[in-house]
Amino acid sequence: MTRIIDLALLEDELTAVVQAGDYTSREEAIGHALEVLLAANPPLRINTAVELYRLGKVTLTRAAEIAGLELEALKEQLAKRAVPILVDEPSEEVRAGAELIHHQRTGRYSALE
Repeated sequence: MTRIIDLALLEDELTAVVQAGDYTSREEAIGHALEVLLAANPPLRINTAVELYRLGKVTLTRAAEIAGLELEALKEQLAKRAVPILVDEPSEEVRAGAELIHHQRTGRYSALE
């Protein structure tokens, strides 16, 4: 099978794609190429999402979207790879949630401040 892309001419081919008028920039062309690559290769799509999450570049929800998985399925993938799952909520929201739980259990608010 003949390759469409010649790695020695990659920069020239990318420039030609943009100059042909279908993309407004090199970044747009590369972005579309990555979308097509990930759509055609689900394992690579999952691996990419896991790596972006591991590096802290995306939230858990965004990683699930990139992977094309439900949130629980992504959590399973993270667990298989021993990638810790971080809380996506800001600490103020976590503190407010803890206060609400305390209030519901005791009937009074605590001094969590």
